[in-house]
Formats: sequence, structure tokens, C-alpha cells
Amino acid sequence: MSQGSNDLTDAMNGSNTAKQLIESISEKKPDSKPSTDIDSEKKPDSKSSTDIDSQKRNVFNLQEFTPISAIDTQVFGTITSGEQPKLIEAQWYKANTVYQILEVRKPNKEKRKGKNIVTTIVAKERGNGSDNIQSENFNKYSLDQQTIDKLQDYPKKGDGSNISSYLPSSGVVFSKGFFDALSSFQFKKFEQNEIITKQIEQNEITNFYHPIRTLLYSRKISQLISKTWWSYLEAQKNELWDKFIAGEWEDIINYEKDINPNYGFDILDGLIAREIFLYGGAEPPDYPDPENSFYSPLKDYSEKRDQARFLILPSSRSWQGISLSLLLAGQAYYQRVDNNKYHQISQPIFSTGEITMLHSLEVDWGKFQGDIKEIIINHEKPWVGYHIVIPYPPIPYGADPDAIKKWAWAKEEPGMSDFPFYRKEEVKDGEKVEDAKYLMDVDYFKPPYPYIPLSCT
Repeated sequence: MSQGSNDLTDAMNGSNTAKQLIESISEKKPDSKPSTDIDSEKKPDSKSSTDIDSQKRNVFNLQEFTPISAIDTQVFGTITSGEQPKLIEAQWYKANTVYQILEVRKPNKEKRKGKNIVTTIVAKERGNGSDNIQSENFNKYSLDQQTIDKLQDYPKKGDGSNISSYLPSSGVVFSKGFFDALSSFQFKKFEQNEIITKQIEQNEITNFYHPIRTLLYSRKISQLISKTWWSYLEAQKNELWDKFIAGEWEDIINYEKDINPNYGFDILDGLIAREIFLYGGAEPPDYPDPENSFYSPLKDYSEKRDQARFLILPSSRSWQGISLSLLLAGQAYYQRVDNNKYHQISQPIFSTGEITMLHSLEVDWGKFQGDIKEIIINHEKPWVGYHIVIPYPPIPYGADPDAIKKWAWAKEEPGMSDFPFYRKEEVKDGEKVEDAKYLMDVDYFKPPYPYIPLSCT
């Protein structure tokens, strides 16, 4: 590893090992408020055996069947006078924690030649994850049913009907079956209730969880690029491209709705994502809202603040690519005209923690394969550790739309597509296994066809 890598590790972890990082996350002040359902059943003046075991064995305790994302979400948070900012337990779910989304709309008079969307950065407090249209936070950003259906397998904190329920973004998540194979189960008894918890050991995290998740989001980025290609080719074939540049989005959504209700959404989502790849990786948003009070200096220690902010700042290197970052974190939406609800353009690939602290993004129109470069900007929070160049070349002449579509929507599970991500032990000792187990291995993490871009692995 280069010296830059060592400096980055020191900056991000304070020279701690991964073991120490997990211990610091697990630490609880005696007067801290419990944050999970399991914790809420504990007596306030005692520590459960689960907490003790966790500190001894350095593991993550997860609630029943809840997928987790990368452990990169240590951010600026509660500030006490004279102290460095620190993120307290579960503060990322607090109602006053601040997040950003990218709101996309069709152009009106401000349309620029060649650009067919208008982008606005919206920074608000999270809210409590309930449906409350009167609030001035992300509670009032209700999601349409198409988005809710696509987010069924993603973690949420709230009733799942609005944007606040899915903040912070988890990034890509493993399938339940693979996550079960990666985790060990323990039964813990709290009062009269028996609860299943999952534990991931340090060895499992370092050897399997993080490497395989990295390959999964590489696949997802490549598939998203393929979706934008397919959408553009399909729109050209069906004359929907003219409707898109004319701002007639509702006509696209309703196109052949009786035959395939998702067809119009798939095309419109792909066309919007294409615009973000073309412009959002090199230009700031049209309406950045930098005057918002949430962008005030984060290192003001003169007063105590019980508010965390998961933001890409205008002063950050990541700001130029903020539109692309929010798209890849599943934090990009457009508001529908027919029901005023918000539609998610693409499901999460990166987590909120990764786009606010770890990655800055850029698009290269002349490459088919991405690059990752280690950088170090500041030893203080928020950090940016890696600069990622994502390829977005022109669609090759003679590209097969059917092949592009086949890869773009390929399922990860074996047997559900020709290009699965996960692998199972389907044959053992020459015989077919009925209840095949997942292997700690992957299959298709890059496209099977030539000239479809590879993302960074």
C-alpha cells in the first residue's frame, strides 16, 4: 500500500484498528437513551448480556433479518464546547439529523440547449419516518407505490411511506439468503421474549462482507449505465425521446401502461439518469441552495449542538459531482404531477456515509472502465478518501438493445437470470443438492458482453 493509503487510514480511523472502531461504535454512555427495539426492552440501570458479549467478541449485533451496509457512517455530530464533533449512538435516525436529496424536474423557461432536466439540492431535517405532510422535513416527501415496491428489501426506519424512512441510505444490500449464510445466529432472551440476533465476526467482515459488497455495487453501477443506454435506444425507437425533451414526462409514464405498468417508469428513470451521467458528474446542480443554514461551519465548538449533518458541502471536492453522488445513493427523486408523490430514480448503490465521507465522483465520457484514486484532502471531518471516475462512453454502433436490457435487469439470485451474482453449491459429489447453500463466492460482477462499461472494482 502507498503512503497515501496509510495516511488515509489514520485520518479515517484515528490510527485505530477495525476492532477498535467497532468497540468505539458499541460504547454507550450510562445515561444514553436506548436506540433499538431490543435495547428498549432492557432495564435502564443494567447492561444486557448481549452488550457484554459484543464488547468482548467485537461483533455487530443486528436485529432479526435486517440487512446492513458498509460501516463507513461515522460523521460530524453532537458538539460539546471545547470538544471534537462526535456521532452518538443512532443519531443518524434522529428527527433533526440533516440530509440532502437531489430533486429533478423538467425544464421550463430556464432550459439550456442540450440539457433536459433541472436539478435542485434540497437539505432538510430527516423527520421521524412517519407520514406527515404538514412537517417541514422529509416526512412530507411521500413516495409513490412504484418506489415503495422497489425498496421492499432495503432497510427502513419508519413506516416506509416517505423519503425520511430510508435516510440514511443503506447502499446495496445483500439478499436475505446470502446474508444469513454470512452471519451466525444467536438466541437471546430478554424478559419473556426470545429474539434472534445476527452476529458478524471481524474475520467475516474483512474477508467476505466488504469485498463482496464492493463487487456488488460495481455490478449495480454497470447495470445502471446499461439501463440508461437501453432507455435511450428504446425512447428513440418509440418516439418517446421527443416527449422527453419536450418535458412531457407524464406521457412517458403512461406509455403502454395497460401492457406493462413499469415500462414508462423504466424509460423515464433511465433517461433522467442518463442526463445526470452526462452533466451531473462534472457540473454543480442548477439550484444548489448553498445559503441554507444547514451549510454553516461544521466545526463551531462555541455551543453544544445535538444535530448531525450528513451533507456534501459546497467546499468539498465532492460538490462538483453531487448530483451523481445522490443518484447513486438512491437520494435522487422527481415529483409526479398526477399524485404529487416522489419517485426514486434509482435504488441505492452507495450508502449516505460513503458519498458524504469516502467518495468523490466524476464521469469520463471516453472510457469503458472506471478508475479509483486515493486522495487525502483533510485530516479533519468530513473526509474524502477516494476519487472515483465512472465511465460513461457513447453507445457503441450496432449495440444490441436486447443484450443490454438482459444485463441491465439481471437478477442476482441463481436460477432467476442468466447472469446471477451469487453462487450456490447446487451439485455435491456429482449429485444435485435440493436445498443448495450459498457459497462465499460471486459469479457475474461484470457485464458478459463487450463494450458495456465496467464500473470501478
